[in-house]
Amino acid sequence: MQSHILNVLNLPLMDKLLQLEILFERCTLRQIQELFPLIVHSMFGINGHVLGWGLRTTTMENAPHYFNRLQHFLGVHGIWMQICHKLLNETTKFEIDINLLPRKFIGMLQAGPMFYADLINIDILKHQITTLSLNAFDFYIFHFALYALQPLHTINPIAMQIHNERSKTIYQLLSAEYLENFLPFSPDARIEPVNFSNTIKAPQPLPAQTLQPMRQPKYLKLPSSWRNSNGVVISSSPGSGNTSPQSDSSGGASGRAHVWRSESVLHFFVDIWLRYDIESEHHLPSSEYVRGVRTLVKQVHFFANAARIDHTPLCALRKLSVSMVKGRIYAFLCSLIDRWPLDSSLSVVLELWLSYIQPWRYTLAAVNHHGGINYQPEISRYFDGFIIDNLIVYTHIFMQLLPRFERLDYSVYRNAYMLHRFAKMFAQHDLIGRLQQFERLHSGNTYGFDSPQRQVNTLNRSHNSSYNAQWNPLHSSNIPKLFSEDMHMQIESFLYVISMARNTVLSNIRNLRGEIAERQRSEGYLKNLFKKFMGKSTQDEITLCEASRIPEVLRQSIDAFCRTFNVDMGNLSMLEHDTLPAEPTPPASISGKSFSFFDANGSLDTSKLTPQQMSLNLSNIHPTIDPAMLPIMTNEIKPLVRALHFISESINNKFGTQIAAYYAREDFCGKLTRQLLCPPMTEQWFGKNHGNADLFERQVPARVSLRALGSIPTLLVLGCALCFGQLWCGAPIVGLLALCALFLCYSALLAMLS
Repeated sequence: MQSHILNVLNLPLMDKLLQLEILFERCTLRQIQELFPLIVHSMFGINGHVLGWGLRTTTMENAPHYFNRLQHFLGVHGIWMQICHKLLNETTKFEIDINLLPRKFIGMLQAGPMFYADLINIDILKHQITTLSLNAFDFYIFHFALYALQPLHTINPIAMQIHNERSKTIYQLLSAEYLENFLPFSPDARIEPVNFSNTIKAPQPLPAQTLQPMRQPKYLKLPSSWRNSNGVVISSSPGSGNTSPQSDSSGGASGRAHVWRSESVLHFFVDIWLRYDIESEHHLPSSEYVRGVRTLVKQVHFFANAARIDHTPLCALRKLSVSMVKGRIYAFLCSLIDRWPLDSSLSVVLELWLSYIQPWRYTLAAVNHHGGINYQPEISRYFDGFIIDNLIVYTHIFMQLLPRFERLDYSVYRNAYMLHRFAKMFAQHDLIGRLQQFERLHSGNTYGFDSPQRQVNTLNRSHNSSYNAQWNPLHSSNIPKLFSEDMHMQIESFLYVISMARNTVLSNIRNLRGEIAERQRSEGYLKNLFKKFMGKSTQDEITLCEASRIPEVLRQSIDAFCRTFNVDMGNLSMLEHDTLPAEPTPPASISGKSFSFFDANGSLDTSKLTPQQMSLNLSNIHPTIDPAMLPIMTNEIKPLVRALHFISESINNKFGTQIAAYYAREDFCGKLTRQLLCPPMTEQWFGKNHGNADLFERQVPARVSLRALGSIPTLLVLGCALCFGQLWCGAPIVGLLALCALFLCYSALLAMLS
């Protein structure tokens, strides 16, 4: 059986899934139990190919058949989840070597959290944790969560391309499906699968997530009950029973049977994902991983916000879920922001932060509203306790992001929209007023409180909040002040930089419009009419279309910040969005200084440049791409464009030298060639290397580009020519030849006039 399963696991994915389904039908439960760990290891690339089954490289765009097949096999209603539940009983356990787990997770286990008390095996002689013993469901979910920590985007080119896009992998879809199923936002939701053995886990208490120690414990802290290396369960405190609050309130084992899976999913995802060692890892986590953490945060909010109306055994877990995330999210966000590159991908980190600090967006009312990203529900007093508990996540993360936003390039629309999201969050309702009030109350004795804990207790009573705001001693002594005089001046300086960047964008738009108008005048009326009819847009026109949206977005952002932080907009010298200044006026603090990175000798000298000057210089650097390599547009046929690109590349590779020679000639042949071919250009793009965004360049010679033949307007013209030839001459080819002759005559005329 071992050799057979190894052969099956080496098959291509579609054949492998089919053979596994047949195997599950024919094998006994005992045989499936022996094969189960091998299948899980193959699935996630343990002791084998690192990609495993390709869960983090398969998307609906690149492999729709694989995507749908994996979803059907691994989903909550799939055959794999049924197998995991069939193997659930008291004796069937699968072990994981502790040395294979992340360092921070091992440190958490050594602190002795109560949830893992019946899962860890301890060598009683060495006084060390050796393995984890998990049932089939926990074994799979644990490996599923660990799989997100593998840095696939740094070792596989396919993963690198996918993780830089917004496409959703099957791993992301399954993560969301598992979280929504096992952490349901509705109290009457049914957790699938329903039918399985009830005697799975001994009831365990559900403690609140404790603060992590400042240093590693010298000795292992034993939980109240643990399992030695021989598998014998030992109690370290006689007479101490493991009673669950859920069991007490819901009738014991029957309630526990439907709650332990939710406990496992919540603990494994939070304890593994939010303990990603960003400081020690050489590579940053992928954008896919950060989006996965955001999915977890949103679902935890949904799960916790239903605690008020939930009277099921899940209620106790709902009340503890947010505090579990709170124990890790602040350090996770700070480390992530410190190392994340300054480009548009910063939006995934921003959205994670915004999702965590806006729990009022993830309620049953919000689900029924279907308001989307622009939906702004009222912030009820119920969430005051959450705001107090997480005040430092609001204030300090904002202060940490501010200088990074100051250095972004706002000639890119995605960066401008990211700033708009940043400004819009704090401008909603009376949030800023509450933050200011709570920050004053956190100032301690200055405002009449004799202890931090008393002020929090007073605040809780005054607002009748359902949250229990626990004072955090790690942060109370040095909590940053968002509403201080120094911070107000920093925000004014920040808004001045944004207004200058906006003026620069307006100036660039005016210059670009002038360049396009000048080129259209030089090309003549006929060529412009032909281009308009064919629906062909140049790179400058595409850039202008995107840049035209930026000034209004920046204006709305500046207006939101000014209203939120009481900044006088008149001090910013911001011009109206419909005016186009000849040159942006430099700030008074840097007037008279050069806006160039180079001195008179052409040497780079950044010692005298302020961040504002560097930001203004960077805003003039634009990525330039070969028009043939632009994303396929809606008026183009994808397979045809790809085929024409392949043909064009083949011609350019084979006859590149002859094409360049003809293009450089000064006679009529050279002029005609320059009308038919794409001109030489310098490609520029930004690439991320070790967390830095660098500008790369590549010279592109004159070349053939047949992409225009892949657009729908061009195909309509060709179709009309064929119909014309059939109707008037009885042969469609005649109409096509006539169209080609007309096009060549037009190109020859342009060549003579040039």
